[in-house]
Amino acid sequence: DDGGGDSSGDDVDAGTPVPGGELVYGLEAETSGGWCLSESQLAVSGIMVARAIYDTLTVPDADGEYVPFLAESVESNEDYTQWTVTLRDGITFHDGTALDSTVVKNNIDSWRGEYPGRNPLLMRFAYGNLASVEVVDDLTLTITTNTPWPSLPAYLYYQGRVGIMAQAQLDDAEHCDQNLIGTGPFVEEEWVVNDHFTATKNPDYWRTDADGQQLPYLDTVEFRPYPEADSRVNALLSGQLGALHASGANQILTLQEAADAGEIKIVQSGEYPEGSYRLLNTAKAPFDNPIARQAAAAAVDLDELQQVINRDMLPKANGPFGPGSPGYLEDTGFPDYDRSEEHTSEL
Repeated sequence: DDGGGDSSGDDVDAGTPVPGGELVYGLEAETSGGWCLSESQLAVSGIMVARAIYDTLTVPDADGEYVPFLAESVESNEDYTQWTVTLRDGITFHDGTALDSTVVKNNIDSWRGEYPGRNPLLMRFAYGNLASVEVVDDLTLTITTNTPWPSLPAYLYYQGRVGIMAQAQLDDAEHCDQNLIGTGPFVEEEWVVNDHFTATKNPDYWRTDADGQQLPYLDTVEFRPYPEADSRVNALLSGQLGALHASGANQILTLQEAADAGEIKIVQSGEYPEGSYRLLNTAKAPFDNPIARQAAAAAVDLDELQQVINRDMLPKANGPFGPGSPGYLEDTGFPDYDRSEEHTSEL
């Protein structure tokens, strides 16, 4: 990011925002399947575009708690089996239609595979605990679950994957993945696959900043996919991009050097990290045998892997969840194998 922050990620005075301008943002990959959200399978790059076009019912706050966003309130009964969602009044989609409880119900039903014409692949499993969604009035709906679901507010955000689509997009049989209509800060202008996705400022966006300034600040945002990480970094350093997201150790080192030279500014964060892992097919030999799986795990020297691949920069994972995630455990019980020459020679 060459537009703000510092090399440590600490809070700094960024000055007074000035409305206007264009941002060209480098993505790690294209989302070739598009953004019919109930059927999309979005990685981080796809989520970035989705959050520019769509708003979610809830969002995480600075403490990681899920708070209402498009919703004005999200409240449960005592055993977390029925939730009442009240929407904010006066919000409109990019096509001028109103955000109401009917279109929100239809979106939620589409996530769980209960809306005609929409056929979610993975989403239906995530929302399999939903029993029903009922409209109470124009701005209120109730969600009933099969079993207690205290974490439902998190699933009304779902890492930014479940923004609310307008009814026209939801019912678009041919182009739901391409003709994007949300309530978000930007409106789709043009999508050329594997080249760019351009969106312009939503003049009727419902949010303002703390000083009452209309959001968003930018007039235009353009997303460009650069699957090759070094090319993406070079595009930033040469001025073709205004910002990017990087997670590879080599790219981070290059960006740190540029930041130290005063060429760019970077923001780094180790909160809520995403773990890398390898999958084994336990249904077939040899990995249907737990001893073979343990042998494969023992064969990988994680310390050497950290030095060679991650340049000794990124923390070593000991389980599927990183610090800050609800499932994180400081000690997962993952064994520490002795790979010393003395030990292996004895074996």
